Amino acid sequence: MKRRFLVVLFSLVVTIAFAQDWANTPQFSADMKGTGRDGQDLNGKIFWGGGGSLRMDMHPQGGRDASIIKNIGKKTSYVVMHEQRMYMEMNVDNPMSRRMSNSDIKPFDSNHPCADRQGYTCTRLGSETVNGRSCDKWEVKGPDGNSTLWIDQKLHFPIRSVSSNGHTFDLINVKEGPQPASVFEVPAGYRKMELGAMGARPPKN
Repeated sequence: MKRRFLVVLFSLVVTIAFAQDWANTPQFSADMKGTGRDGQDLNGKIFWGGGGSLRMDMHPQGGRDASIIKNIGKKTSYVVMHEQRMYMEMNVDNPMSRRMSNSDIKPFDSNHPCADRQGYTCTRLGSETVNGRSCDKWEVKGPDGNSTLWIDQKLHFPIRSVSSNGHTFDLINVKEGPQPASVFEVPAGYRKMELGAMGARPPKN
């Protein structure tokens, strides 16, 4: 169960190949409500900071709270396990990270959402207001299935995503504004866990 949960978390880590200038995307925080491919609720909170820093706090149904912290500029990502007070670190170029990074939770070029996604095509379906935000609606087709994205016209993040594989999410209660730098740091006192130790018991003091 623990290994499966970590795989679910990794599958939500964002990719770094952005077609737009992500560093200038407005900072914000929002509550996140989603459903995984197995029907598991994946609720939490998202923070987007200056310089391409992103954090997702995950509160999975029947699972343990964890956070994903990513710095796009430094090409680093962390999975933080709060109950164990531990974290894992990986470079975004790591093959494991690339294999598991397949998420729509990232900023897009609102005019060309598929510009940086080889093998994908995007079709604009118009504009709609979703969760109180003005969005452009896009149909995305690719090798891993189809999805519909409602991309915020100001933030360039999807406010809603519905995928053919059963994964969905909504961003609600969006609050624009600068985010504290400490949000994007691993908490002090947490110990590093090597990737090869996934599923292993935390080391004794």
